[in-house]
Amino acid sequence: MSLGLLTHSAYSALDHEHYGVDTPSYLVAADNLLHGQGFVNALHQPELRRTPGYPLLLFIFQVAPLKVEYLIFVQHALCVLLIVGVAAFALRITGNRLVAVVAALVLSLDMATLRIANLFLTEITSTVLITLTAWTVYHVMTKPGSDLRTILVAGLLGGCSTLVRPVSLLYFIPLSICIFLALRPRALRPVLVFVASFLLLPLLWATRNFVEGNYFGLSTIGAEDILYYRAAGALGIQQPGSYLDNVRKINRALIDETCADLERIYERDCSQATETQKASYATRKGMSIILRDPLSYFRSTMVALAYVVFGGGAEAFSRISNASPRMAEYVVLFFTVPEACLALIGCWYWFRHERKACYVLVLTIVYFLIISAGAEAYSRFRVPVMPMYALLVGGGAAGIVQLIHQVRTSRLTSVDPIATQ
Repeated sequence: MSLGLLTHSAYSALDHEHYGVDTPSYLVAADNLLHGQGFVNALHQPELRRTPGYPLLLFIFQVAPLKVEYLIFVQHALCVLLIVGVAAFALRITGNRLVAVVAALVLSLDMATLRIANLFLTEITSTVLITLTAWTVYHVMTKPGSDLRTILVAGLLGGCSTLVRPVSLLYFIPLSICIFLALRPRALRPVLVFVASFLLLPLLWATRNFVEGNYFGLSTIGAEDILYYRAAGALGIQQPGSYLDNVRKINRALIDETCADLERIYERDCSQATETQKASYATRKGMSIILRDPLSYFRSTMVALAYVVFGGGAEAFSRISNASPRMAEYVVLFFTVPEACLALIGCWYWFRHERKACYVLVLTIVYFLIISAGAEAYSRFRVPVMPMYALLVGGGAAGIVQLIHQVRTSRLTSVDPIATQ
């Protein structure tokens, strides 16, 4: 906890930049709520791009006597509490202090988490909700006689996380698999209650979008991502040169092409097309590109996954330390590469010591990393699963220590008979 307090306090003191690329759209929605105009965008049309979770939080912190800047402090404080919670969970489940200490160190020193906690972005709120959802599901798995109210709470927490970041929408699938693996003969009822409670809030919001904007879905951004990033990544990976540069060029070309096609289809300026029309076109066009060459899409996903796993706030580190960008990248890789190796070993450690926890940790990480791995992905998208990832890294460290101890013990036992002759 002390190290977490130190790193988060130091980072917040050194970096005074609190606006990310998505921040204005959240603040506009929150400001419109504050002035009683409802959940609308800058054009005072129904907001379909953003879900209400984070704008509502920003709205609360704009109500006097609070200030929106206080939310940055709260996000850092939540990260410190997560460090304490992860260490306590590791110590309680494994009884191994090394697992707890390493997990706490990983969370305390993760530059991506430090950077995102300092911005008005959704990831820290999402991290807390996802962690609470996963922990509650684990409680259900380890207590077969759990009250259905506990399962209901787990589902509602998952639904809330979806209203903060829509990428959580299908998270009920891996968690339902976890419940089934743990409870098997008695899994049907808990799984049905969990899925129903999980989908309740997202379905209500999708219905709101349909009524007010004729779009049945959580957010139109998902449709845009399919075309401008996922499909762009599949096309960019086929071309020589820098993958990211290729994606940027294709992204701009697809935006221009979309505008021209919308003008042709609806016979008016593309700026006059509705969010629903743009989303419908982007989904169709993007999926056609992806399905035309699924192998390229897979290759693009793997590249994006590498950026998510091995990236880690190099730009932020360079800014606060005055290190060169290249040096900052090396420093980040010095942490992220060993962490990834330890996380793989940690899967084996947790599977041996607490299989049910292993299911939750691994399936949660796999789900969020894969579903976030588009051309737009970077280390920010790893932050929501960092508590689980840190536990795997801690398990990997403990697994290596145990393996070294076993090797030494086996060598001593093989030498002893010779020494006694």
